[in-house]
Amino acid sequence: MSETNSVPRRGRRRLALTLAALAVTLLTACAGNGPAGRKDPAGKGSPQAATARTVDPGKPVSDQHIPRLNVGIAGQVTVVDPAENIGAGGLFVNQLGLEPLLRINAEGKLQPWLATEWKQVGDTVYEYTLREGVRFWDGTELTSEDVKYSWDYLRATDSRRSAYFAPVDTVEAVGKYSVRVTLKQPDASWRYTPAMWYSVVFQKKFAEAAGDKFGRPGTLLVATGPWKFDSLNPATGMELSAHAGYWGGKPRVDRVSVKTFAEDNSMALALRAGQIDITPTVGGPTGFDAAAGGGTVTTVGTCATSLLSLPVQQAPWDDVHVRRAVAHAINRKDIVAATQGRAGGPVDTLMSPLLLRTLGSEKEVQAALDGVERYPYDLNAAKAELARSSVPNGFSFPFKTVASSASIAQVIAAQLKKIGINIEIKVLTDTAWFSELGAKNKPLTHFETGPCAPDPSWAALFLNTDKAGKPIGLNFAEYTSPEVKKLLADGLLEQDPKQRLTIYAKVLKHLGEDVPYVPLYAEGNTYASTKYDIVEFSSFWSNMPWVLDVVPR
Repeated sequence: MSETNSVPRRGRRRLALTLAALAVTLLTACAGNGPAGRKDPAGKGSPQAATARTVDPGKPVSDQHIPRLNVGIAGQVTVVDPAENIGAGGLFVNQLGLEPLLRINAEGKLQPWLATEWKQVGDTVYEYTLREGVRFWDGTELTSEDVKYSWDYLRATDSRRSAYFAPVDTVEAVGKYSVRVTLKQPDASWRYTPAMWYSVVFQKKFAEAAGDKFGRPGTLLVATGPWKFDSLNPATGMELSAHAGYWGGKPRVDRVSVKTFAEDNSMALALRAGQIDITPTVGGPTGFDAAAGGGTVTTVGTCATSLLSLPVQQAPWDDVHVRRAVAHAINRKDIVAATQGRAGGPVDTLMSPLLLRTLGSEKEVQAALDGVERYPYDLNAAKAELARSSVPNGFSFPFKTVASSASIAQVIAAQLKKIGINIEIKVLTDTAWFSELGAKNKPLTHFETGPCAPDPSWAALFLNTDKAGKPIGLNFAEYTSPEVKKLLADGLLEQDPKQRLTIYAKVLKHLGEDVPYVPLYAEGNTYASTKYDIVEFSSFWSNMPWVLDVVPR
């Protein structure tokens, strides 16, 4: 397919993340393709975040010349090696210099980037045609050998990105500008991988010469992106400069100075003082906006779903009537308010309808979901379910959380108390909480799922089991339905979008009946600035050089 032809039907591979990457996955919410709205004190403003990117690939949305853009990032950037750099701050910087073959727009459609054409040759074979004349920062041309080297490097067993490439059998350079990927078996979700942040491309020659120093401060790397990596100081930040030979034309922003911050408040004060111009990552929008002086934040909804996790293999959570009682007792509106601006709105299915829209029209998705149990807020129904359970008079149970989610835990506790369930909140350090999540007996907890992918198979992260049927990875509810396991496997093997929609609707029907998780809200992501907006701040904005999409406010 080409820049002028229709794009292929959509899907994406399963994210088989391990607990080692859990901190990033759960605590980094991705920007989304829901409705945008600036969270200023008056509730007004018409941000450009929801505006579609209409310029050609590689081109900046704005023609305004910016000598220097000062960017604030939460957390340190320690390396730029894409196989190791798992922190959110590092990701947002890496994508200014490292590019994927394709991009994904706000609707989840694939579009050209470093590749101009792509096609699925068979159930397991995909071919990509590279854009000719793309130059690395040293002036040499990008070829298929660089793509093969990059992807083989990223899928190596010692790479933190290897799980994303698990379906791949071989990557071949079949011509100067042609790359062929052969999968081990059909995987309908693979098609999105070449557009994601974990499949970026860098120069083979430089990486081989750098050896163990590749991506480290003082050595860095060579890539094709619009801004070159000039220097990296893990303690303070990073300096980037415009790549004059960039294939999309020299960027309008001459320099990007990245300043790192330990927490939101100091970054908000820096924005207020004019020390930074924009930050693409805000953890607590309401508090940040107050500290920054008001009218600074823009929040969008995401395709990620925040979940209340119920440990179904522990009493009394092994009783489905207890779980259904909890689901009916949850008032999502109050929980959304308790997020202090982080939420994009209430959600009542584990798989966001935004993900299902990659497989069908809005009408088709709604029809597929008609048979799924939703559990609206209903105290009478909640009390009736609890009366049918093994603990009709209620019970007490610890609720383990981290400080950033304590306000949400308090709202949940108050809601469940109304039906006789007493939740004892225990606030843990992040390290202790992650340890609990990795323990044999999982806690009753709430978590934000973090960066999502443009396919319903993403939700398998929280439902995965091993060959023996035991819960693994991020399956914190310890849910082990053989029927769901088979359906998830079928969802990847099936190539037809309509059939896949039917399969994932069946998954949601099982989840609605069994209630291992209670979906709470669509997670949000927030950028902050008094000067600029980010056009098409969608679920997948950070997969590409996002400063190309910065426009004056």
